[in-house]
Amino acid sequence: MKAISTKLFIVLMFVTGLLQWDVINIQWQYLTTISIIHAFSSIVLSLFFVIPFINRHVYKLLVYKKKNSVNGWIFTFVFLLVSLSGFYLFFIGNRGGDIIGTICFNIHLYGSFGLMLFFIYHIRAMFIPTPTVAAILLSIVIYPTSSYSDIGKLTSLKLEKNVKEYHNEDWTSSVKCKSCHNEIFNQWADSNHKNMVESNPYYMVMEGIAAETEGEDFRKWCMGCHNPSGLTTGLSKTSHPMTNGNFLANTLFEKGAKTLIKDFKTHGNSRLEEGVSCLTCHRITEANSNGNASYSLDLTNQKKYPFENSDAGIEKYLAEKFINAKPAVHKQSYSKPLYKESKYCASCHDETSPTTNKKIVATFQEWKESPYNNPKDKSKNKTCIDCHMTNLENGKLTPLRGTSTLGGKIKKDIKVHYFAGSNHFLAGLKNKKNEEQILQLLRTSAQIDVDIKGGQIHVGVKNVGAGHHLPTGVADFRELWLDITIKDASDKIVFSSGKLKEDGNLSPDARPFMKVFGDENGKPVGLLFWKYKTLISDTRIPAKKRRVESHDIKGFKELVYPLKATVKLNFRIYPQWVTDAVKKAYPLLPNPGVVELEKIEKEFIKK
Repeated sequence: MKAISTKLFIVLMFVTGLLQWDVINIQWQYLTTISIIHAFSSIVLSLFFVIPFINRHVYKLLVYKKKNSVNGWIFTFVFLLVSLSGFYLFFIGNRGGDIIGTICFNIHLYGSFGLMLFFIYHIRAMFIPTPTVAAILLSIVIYPTSSYSDIGKLTSLKLEKNVKEYHNEDWTSSVKCKSCHNEIFNQWADSNHKNMVESNPYYMVMEGIAAETEGEDFRKWCMGCHNPSGLTTGLSKTSHPMTNGNFLANTLFEKGAKTLIKDFKTHGNSRLEEGVSCLTCHRITEANSNGNASYSLDLTNQKKYPFENSDAGIEKYLAEKFINAKPAVHKQSYSKPLYKESKYCASCHDETSPTTNKKIVATFQEWKESPYNNPKDKSKNKTCIDCHMTNLENGKLTPLRGTSTLGGKIKKDIKVHYFAGSNHFLAGLKNKKNEEQILQLLRTSAQIDVDIKGGQIHVGVKNVGAGHHLPTGVADFRELWLDITIKDASDKIVFSSGKLKEDGNLSPDARPFMKVFGDENGKPVGLLFWKYKTLISDTRIPAKKRRVESHDIKGFKELVYPLKATVKLNFRIYPQWVTDAVKKAYPLLPNPGVVELEKIEKEFIKK
């Protein structure tokens, strides 16, 4: 009877392993149970039943019956290989970059079939616990697709069907991703995508002003992209830790998301994560270019491994083992073809005023109308991630070779998560590596040329690298301008334009490339950019286009040659007047520096 039970246990191990085979396609919630049964029953049964049984069986044949069964030895050898490969797959994993993992997977899969053939032949019978197997096989169904429900009128964000709000626990902390995606986590931790809320004083002030002028519910418009976890769990506002009264929270200068890591260790998922987390981007299932968080989230309707929801301890450890042993489903849950499309980014990087219905940000539309949107010619086509998620070295886009997962497959182009864009300032307060990636990208964007003739200086600025207007985004808060100095033969300055005043603001003679929003009367709306009704000016430069700025030079005929022109193309992420307004609430906030993107010096002789 004991021998029969042991044989049944061997069949159980085989059947529970076979049912995990992808070609069988068992519904995930049943498959997780089968995975647990297979892993733990295989370990326990092998150690306490199967191995002792084989040992006794071999001893009985060799010692008492003096028989040497070749099939028995082959069975024992195959069983040993299958067992060792199973231990490797569970405790080490098969993440794609380890040749041993691939070998173990094939040994474990095909060795199991061989094992059963030898086993059946050896015992000349086959006993399958039909009630158990039948119950499992009847569970094979098609995994349901998702549908969504709207979360509010001020955003286009949608949640999965029958879900009005998420719970904190649904928002799996990004810290859980760190153990397997450590390098990507570190890049993201100091990026502007992560630090969009409490460690971004500009955002915190603007959300507060929006609520004061338009009502508390208006915060949802901001939170849809900046704080989706807060919005979808029913929070009415973004909050942040304050120290010493109204001074700046330490997270502004904090590197590596230390507070987030500490909170997770102490509170698990009960402490809600703010900003754009790993889960925010990697559980978006639909997106379009309507703007104002025009994406669909699906946090709960996914295939989760055994114990995947656990925060710490042995369960968290076991969850990682189950994922590493068979990571394909995990990858499918968090990586979709949509993520390579530009409309994915458009869901937040196109923005419309909910009060005036005017397009405030049109980065995707600008790209869509640019020469970079050329899917018919792959050599010319560039999507958002081609520039903003590709590693930069020595001022050039240089795909990074490596792995996105610890122990994963080597890739020629790992998509980095610095999210290089324009805001080098806030990223640089945490990590100079992140800032340098942004600055390198900024410096690929433009080229300048200069000429002096007819009593004027003519400076051309060409957008050579940006796949959208230069600048883009919140272009009413971006400063890109020409700093021009002309000296005569005696080194005397005979013309100057584009300098900063003592208060840090641009001088009136500067000609910045930017948008200026106005109200219905054509008056600049200032910080209240959502009140935009009339476009006062837009001097930005579309992709691959060139704009020429000309200035009269007084007393041109009397100038003593040669003339030396020094022209700089400068960039500042926020105007000084905006920073001054924010510093009233955050007095420790440094002033953003001026970045020199391009510089040209040219000497002119009299013709």
